[in-house]
Amino acid sequence: MKLKQLAIIIPSLLLPVSSVMAQEYQSFSSIGYTNYDSKRSFDSTGVGTTYFFEKQQTLGPLDQLKYINTSSNVFGNYLHTDNSDNFATGGSLFIDNFVVGGSYSYSDYNSGSSDSFSARVGYLISDDLIVNAYANKSEGVDTDYSFSASYNHQLAGKDYIGFTYHSDDEFDYQTLSSKYFRALDGGQYLVAGLNYQHNDDYDNDLSGNVAFYFNDKTSVAASYDDDDNYYIVAKHFFNQNYALSVGYQSNASDDAWSDYDIYSVNFSAQF
Repeated sequence: MKLKQLAIIIPSLLLPVSSVMAQEYQSFSSIGYTNYDSKRSFDSTGVGTTYFFEKQQTLGPLDQLKYINTSSNVFGNYLHTDNSDNFATGGSLFIDNFVVGGSYSYSDYNSGSSDSFSARVGYLISDDLIVNAYANKSEGVDTDYSFSASYNHQLAGKDYIGFTYHSDDEFDYQTLSSKYFRALDGGQYLVAGLNYQHNDDYDNDLSGNVAFYFNDKTSVAASYDDDDNYYIVAKHFFNQNYALSVGYQSNASDDAWSDYDIYSVNFSAQF
């Protein structure tokens, strides 16, 4: 698996009931810094925000929401690296059981620029099952089409196990991912996930991740894949609104070409 620019969202097992009251938020914003140290080293700084038209209720941990989003939303983000500036904006609109969405991104490099568009049409079969079709058009290349289906199986209380399948229109590239959320005794929580990728042109990839919440505000998480890439992150909410996370990613193999270190720090706010 080729190393891709990291955008890990930590996906983010006895008693289903927690004594922590759920919180509600409509906006989620963050600013972060990342240092990439490999054959070519560089830094990046990013800022982004997402606004939901309806309040989102947490599942206990302040950064865990339900598996399938059913609320209209808009987002925007900006990422600066040593040789580029990248902008993106978009959103999704739910009308009854239908959802339409789209996004636009623009990148300005030292050697030029490029932009891309995406469109989404979906149908919410139920609050626990949604199907989507996508079209993605990047400058200078043909439009790519794909589709996905996500299913949430509700367990006791707020516990659940969710599955998402995604494929291009020719089934050359397919992914199947799962996420398991469960409240533990004493106000603690466990989140675990698996991700399998099939690509006709490359090796298949398998990765897993796990996060343990000491309470609703403090957590540690890690991920590992079959190419020996791993990631570790710790996150803490200082109160109901502000949090800081620090992360480290590297490769555990002895291959010099796979050697890299990525350090990141992120400050987030949600209201």
